[in-house]
Amino acid sequence: MPAQFRALIATVTAPTVFLAELPITGLQYQTAISAPATATVEMPLEAPGAPTIAAGSTVLWIERNDALVFGGVIWAVAGDAGQNTATVSAGDFLTYLQRRTIRATQTFTNADQLDVARGIVDYANAVPDALNIIGTAGTNTSGVNISRTFPSWERKNVGAALEQLADVNNGFDFVLELTYQGNTPTVELVLTSPNTGNPTDHVFDLQANIETLSFTADATQLATQVDALGSGEGPDKLVATATQASSAYALTQSTIAFSDIAGATLLGTHADRQLALRRAPITAVSAVIRPDVDPLPGTYAVGDIVELRAKRGILDIAGDFRITTLSTAFANNQERITATFAEAAAFGTI
Repeated sequence: MPAQFRALIATVTAPTVFLAELPITGLQYQTAISAPATATVEMPLEAPGAPTIAAGSTVLWIERNDALVFGGVIWAVAGDAGQNTATVSAGDFLTYLQRRTIRATQTFTNADQLDVARGIVDYANAVPDALNIIGTAGTNTSGVNISRTFPSWERKNVGAALEQLADVNNGFDFVLELTYQGNTPTVELVLTSPNTGNPTDHVFDLQANIETLSFTADATQLATQVDALGSGEGPDKLVATATQASSAYALTQSTIAFSDIAGATLLGTHADRQLALRRAPITAVSAVIRPDVDPLPGTYAVGDIVELRAKRGILDIAGDFRITTLSTAFANNQERITATFAEAAAFGTI
């Protein structure tokens, strides 16, 4: 039986109170690990009972079989009167945090990195007139303590700060988990550490549960030595270097700026993380997953480490890969799930 989808709207001032259901003709939504996600809904421009949708002040929720799979703010609405079609485009609540800045100095001293992440989201939630929808009730810790200050005069982007905190050696992953508490939608910031992936027993095979796939083996960002540049100017510039020992590749170098980081230890974790991502070519795979065979939708998620098998002609893939994004499209009563995978080794620690 095909999955059943609904698209519901609310306002940014009352984001958990549904106002109307959209008359969808098709939709698409993403989930991503430690990154923003998007959704689009196709609908008639003119339809009986169709609600008014205001870009920037309307919240979009999407259900799959009565479970929430997307929530975010509608940032754009487009239509074609001749075709009687309209497209609603939304970004998840992380895209809202990307439109917020830290305007009051936030200081964290010897605090667990997960508490720092929750702390900056708590700050964003507490500002008057904020869209206070992302919960931070988690109490788990990572065992990695950091000291970090976000000065008011830097106007650090909240979303960028969260992503930067996560993207270090021995860092963390984050997702926005959507659930119903009774009939009320909730959003929770879920943090997991380290940021190396969640091992599973799932197998995706071109001969079984993958309809089709495409792949790239990309060495354009290859670097066996990475310099991370922190705060300071001229000879006082803070620099941290990470080098891959005994590499099979010729020396390749990359420089990445983190101008707001003043601590040598923290800067070093950024250098290590970037080296892990760049020290070897990355094989990336995009695959259309069958929704009617194991593993079924909902049993796997972004961040999972799975076994990927694909052998055809010069293509010979067999190993551990991490799911980095999941995209679901629904039209003409048909569901299409596309997963992107990257080699799990790229997410290892240095």
